[in-house]
Amino acid sequence: MKINLDRTSSGFCIGVQGTIHVAEEKLAQSGELYCLGDVVHNEVEVKRLEALGMETIDIPAFEKLRNAEVLIRAHGEPPSTYQTARRNNLAITDTTCPVVAKLQKTARMLHQLGYQVVIYGKKVHPEVIGINGQCDNEGVVIKHPDLSDPAETEPLDLSRKTALISQTTMDVPGFYELKKNLEKLFAEHGHRNPGTESGEWMAVRDIDITAEKTGARAMPELVFKDTICRQVSSRNGKLRDFALSNDCIVFAAGRKSSNGQVLYSICRDANPKSYFIEDVDEIQPEWFVGENGKPVESVGICGATSTPMWLLEKVANHIGKTFGADSGTPDA
Repeated sequence: MKINLDRTSSGFCIGVQGTIHVAEEKLAQSGELYCLGDVVHNEVEVKRLEALGMETIDIPAFEKLRNAEVLIRAHGEPPSTYQTARRNNLAITDTTCPVVAKLQKTARMLHQLGYQVVIYGKKVHPEVIGINGQCDNEGVVIKHPDLSDPAETEPLDLSRKTALISQTTMDVPGFYELKKNLEKLFAEHGHRNPGTESGEWMAVRDIDITAEKTGARAMPELVFKDTICRQVSSRNGKLRDFALSNDCIVFAAGRKSSNGQVLYSICRDANPKSYFIEDVDEIQPEWFVGENGKPVESVGICGATSTPMWLLEKVANHIGKTFGADSGTPDA
């Protein structure tokens, strides 16, 4: 039985890598650091950093904190968090992912220009909370691209100028499905960009938004900006191929990880013999037995953007030692 460890499309994305690196540096210096929310949606990694002195706090605890240093994780935070920090004399170590920070700026500018901002994402996800904070919490958050949830579409004002953006970790096909359905919905209520009978919305760039803001050139009333992180979304196809190329898949991620759930679904759709774990104690021996009663020929080990590579290596080594697999772990 051969173990194949995916090192190319699994493990921390750049944003999370930056946050973990800064957290480790701070803890090495002082031995203590507060983090607002889980530093990453992976309980095993959170516990590792907490053992080094990190303390994870929620918003109520943050609001009571005084004269301390607090880490802002890669997901980013709304403006209210920074206002609280100034009021309570808190030193902020800000590790917001650059891609998320850019998205926050885009959302803020669109809101200031009077656009109704529609956010493709999950309402309770910390990144979306941070994005919506840039819109004075007036953004319309839609998770279902098919507009199947009336509670999500009810807040839409179909007569307002509107801009569609996305949480950085959502799926690209879903974003464009949502765009198509919003175009149809607005067009049915007589709201189209001038000269577009089909109701198509216009793609805008940062330079277009700046031109509108400075009065140099106006944007149409109905626009969209694809703000999905391609470093994350590009993993989808690679993981699908990886799942297909192995007899079974062990996918390691935190159960709180939105990205983990999406990527695991991709693996499972490609290979029904895909199994989700948070740590090695959940691994079951029957996963590695084929229909002929013999060991499977290959096991693929992969994970989410919030899964540390050391955990994937731990999983691979555990399977190798416990089930007598080959020790080789080539890149996928």
